[in-house]
Amino acid sequence: MALLSPGRLAALHQMGATETRVLQDKPSDSYERGYAEDVDHIIPSPTLFDSLRDQHLVPDDMPAISQCATHLELLEVFHSLRNRVIQSRYLDNAFNIHPSKRIVYHRKHRRQKKVGKELRDTGFEGRREEKWKYYLNIATARFEQWIQGIDTAMNDLEIPPCGRKVLPPLDVLVVWHAFLLNPADFKEYCLKKRLQHVQKIIFPWREIHEAIDSTTWRFTVPADQAGWILQTTLLEPDLLHTLTEDSHINYLARDLLRNLSESRWYNLAANLRQANDRQSAFMQTIHAAINNQIEHRPLVENVQRQCIFVDKMHAHRWIRSPAVQGTLTRAVDKYENFLELFRLYPNKFLVPTLDVDLVWHTHQCSAELYRGFVVDRVGRFINHEDNISRGTLDTGFTSTEEWYQLRFGEQYQVCLCWYCEAILSAVEEEEVKDGGSWEAVDVEEIVERVGEEVEFCRDLEISRQKGRRLPRWKHGAGV
Repeated sequence: MALLSPGRLAALHQMGATETRVLQDKPSDSYERGYAEDVDHIIPSPTLFDSLRDQHLVPDDMPAISQCATHLELLEVFHSLRNRVIQSRYLDNAFNIHPSKRIVYHRKHRRQKKVGKELRDTGFEGRREEKWKYYLNIATARFEQWIQGIDTAMNDLEIPPCGRKVLPPLDVLVVWHAFLLNPADFKEYCLKKRLQHVQKIIFPWREIHEAIDSTTWRFTVPADQAGWILQTTLLEPDLLHTLTEDSHINYLARDLLRNLSESRWYNLAANLRQANDRQSAFMQTIHAAINNQIEHRPLVENVQRQCIFVDKMHAHRWIRSPAVQGTLTRAVDKYENFLELFRLYPNKFLVPTLDVDLVWHTHQCSAELYRGFVVDRVGRFINHEDNISRGTLDTGFTSTEEWYQLRFGEQYQVCLCWYCEAILSAVEEEEVKDGGSWEAVDVEEIVERVGEEVEFCRDLEISRQKGRRLPRWKHGAGV
């Protein structure tokens, strides 16, 4: 089909990238602009998440489109969280990270008095990024506290392996999510720690979606669950808020935070005498993070490796694409084919495309369901490793692409930008209307119509990020 030829897709992709850069400099003047509450063109559509209501009644074999969409939302939350940690000036002070002052003196003429000039500390921003690692050290200590508490609660209180009760604080969710994406390691950890129930947890996609503000990408644990977490596991429900804004707790923890960044010994007992129960529990968690940094390193590295995937998802921003429904539908279909390749080529090393990897990650987040499904479908358990060398991945990807095309007669690696995905979705819709035939499809009309909608959606997202007034969609236009 000419529309989907590599040359045409490349041209569309380049056009999309160019328009994005233009919009970032200056918003389009094609639309009226209003405030958020006046804008009725919502992306993603709330209907995309409708099937989350039924996920705990009859868990789908394959990951649901709504679960994949929630996963995209969650990755945006992770991206936002890391930026807020790195940009926090309070944490700069808490971890003793400051720009180094260096002054050089010079004079233009021999008789002129020397003038001092302060040089910019070019390494300061790099040192600020170290705060993310310190934050993850605390998060990992809290994760171990949470997972032990949840496992005990599931046993003693008969808490079901799904629903709001298994929704953790955001920092714990970051660590848990990355750990689940290394399923063999997670199973070994559960055996080592004698955790009997947590592998049965169905990842709480519905509760995660409800906890996310998709305008700001903030995550808020509901008040009743926050209280339950504090009572059951002694964990504050929002680590970043506690570190930066809860003055009743963080003033005692400030010295501990500095010790975390400098690996110094700390006399905890002397300071606990002046702390109340909540302060004491929080300080002991940070103290555990200091003492167990070597033991926690693999979990911290899990999260740091996943940051690469988070950044890729943020760059594609599928969750804001007008074609997100079609993108995720096609990704689930490709993932099912990808699993079929594992069955057909049991001794081969297979590498997913980015969209397939998103669905694969979504599937693995419910550990026991994933394990049972792939054993039944493929005939063996398929582990997922995220620390494989670049060269091995490139070689494996080339082979996977060849086998995929040979088996399914379809292109494996395709352009996944908004333009290409939106046009493909529109063509598929027209084919359905025309009984599966694309000969009657008006390609030029589709390209023009989709181009207008993609331009609008890009403008909408960039305006939202920049805090500008949002464009209003022209009624009667678009898909």
